[in-house]
Amino acid sequence: MFKKKKRYELQNVYRINPESKAYIIEVSLDDYEELFNGWDASILKQKELEPELMDYLLSASYEIPFKNRIELWFFLPEAMIDESKEVLSVQGIVNNFKMKRHFIELLLHRNYRKIFTYIIISAIFLLFAYSLPNVIELNVLFSILMEGFFIGGWVLLWEAFSLFFFTSHDTRLDKKQYVRLMNSKIYFKIKKL
Repeated sequence: MFKKKKRYELQNVYRINPESKAYIIEVSLDDYEELFNGWDASILKQKELEPELMDYLLSASYEIPFKNRIELWFFLPEAMIDESKEVLSVQGIVNNFKMKRHFIELLLHRNYRKIFTYIIISAIFLLFAYSLPNVIELNVLFSILMEGFFIGGWVLLWEAFSLFFFTSHDTRLDKKQYVRLMNSKIYFKIKKL
């Protein structure tokens, strides 16, 4: 029952293409330039997408269940339709999603290196904290140092756990959504008044 209700609610927000059965994310434009950041002086296919548009596409992608395909439909006035600009715009949109995916992969790689480093340092700290008291006699200062090793070891282990299961998890979800957007079909349609 809940799935039917959710699907019904999604159909009120996003249309479904009857031919492909994909959810359609619709965007109304007045010009191709509205797709891209006005401050970016790069050529059209290398321009950065308008940040608000990127946020909208990402949030819409999250709303639609991952098992469903999506299509991006951009509506323009008939007088603005230009096939050469469409081709460049599609390349620019796909390039933006590829770059987002690339930066996320770099971030994940850095996170995994941090996790590995935290686990190694944590293991060393905990090894010292558990084994050194058995080897030498403890005075007050050395006892405080051992407590620091215990605390530091467990904090670093928790940080590695948190980075892997919480922070990197969200980042991996973002990557999946950008790959999904990158692989979606992009159409330019005539805006009906």
